Amino acid sequence: MLENSNPNFRLVCTMTAMPQSQKEWKGETGFISKEMLAKHLTNLQGPVYYIAGPPAMVAGMRKMLVDAGIVEDDIRTEEFGGY
Repeated sequence: MLENSNPNFRLVCTMTAMPQSQKEWKGETGFISKEMLAKHLTNLQGPVYYIAGPPAMVAGMRKMLVDAGIVEDDIRTEEFGGY
């Protein structure tokens, strides 16, 4: 987790797969899941979740959050493709 002076903001970086050249990575690894979020949040309800990326990833993350009980009003998304 990166330190920030705003107590209402938390950024947790994650890598889905580690290249052999990145063995020093100490952050989270794997896909973002309800379980990963629960490691960093005391309550999954309440935060606003921001998702940006390719359409399929955004749709998958939105579904995971909704399945975890997050209300749609607390989810913000931006899709971009073509890269």
